[in-house]
Amino acid sequence: MPHVNANEILIDARKREYGVLSLLGGNLEMVVGLIKGAEEQRAPLILVYNEDVTPKAPMELVVPLLVNAAERATVPVATILDHGRNLEHVVRAIRLGASSVMFDGSHLPYEENVAQTAEIARVAHAVGVDVEAELGSIAGSAVTLGGSGPEESLTDPDVAADFVERTGADVLAISFGNVHGVYRGEPQLDLDRVREIHARIDIPLAMHGASGLAYDEYRKVVEAGISKVCYYTSMGIGASNDIRRMLVETGEDADRGRSGTVYHEIISRGIDYFHAETKRLIDMVGYAGVVA
Repeated sequence: MPHVNANEILIDARKREYGVLSLLGGNLEMVVGLIKGAEEQRAPLILVYNEDVTPKAPMELVVPLLVNAAERATVPVATILDHGRNLEHVVRAIRLGASSVMFDGSHLPYEENVAQTAEIARVAHAVGVDVEAELGSIAGSAVTLGGSGPEESLTDPDVAADFVERTGADVLAISFGNVHGVYRGEPQLDLDRVREIHARIDIPLAMHGASGLAYDEYRKVVEAGISKVCYYTSMGIGASNDIRRMLVETGEDADRGRSGTVYHEIISRGIDYFHAETKRLIDMVGYAGVVA
């Protein structure tokens, strides 16, 4: 399968009413495991580079890794810069081969968000790259696991329609009670707001901050109109816990003639974890088998 734009995947998802996972590809074992899981589930995938989450993994190394892996996959895979800060940041990712970019101007005054998003869309579209934008502030932080971040400001359906028309964005990330990182207390998602925005605009909608919901909530979110489900925090915590268990197990394994774990074994364990977890998440969101 060719490396594709995120919008190519998401337009089909919106049309056929399924959701697609957007997962962090911060290193080799993550990327190998994620794609292997998607291939076995015959499901498309969006691979994410987020410089804030993995600041010591340079964009100039990681984005080409994502692109190379996407080009070799047997299911449609898109690559995207997550939460791009400005035009310069976005252009760096485009030059490295990312098929899609997200510009997050949600912290800006509305007219400034419109202006910057429109300019980024103009530049990206000129070279065949699609653009995700954000309207409304999503609380929390994937970096500090919800400990800090902007205050939540829910997306107004009327404003969303104006924003999409004026910017030319291809995908819109919205705020409807979703939270980056770890939810504090019971999640309170306004799915009626999602339905209204979905009815008002004709581009795919993205949910950031999808970790931490009850298993059966994900399909409800998709049924309300979300096409792109961005998921990382719970997966990252799960990977750390799995490796921690491995270190305890191997440290106590006297039959091996040594204690401790060699680093390449951690790499293999990580690949296995991300492979299995991707398959589980695809079942959870409910889109296994959409690729012939």
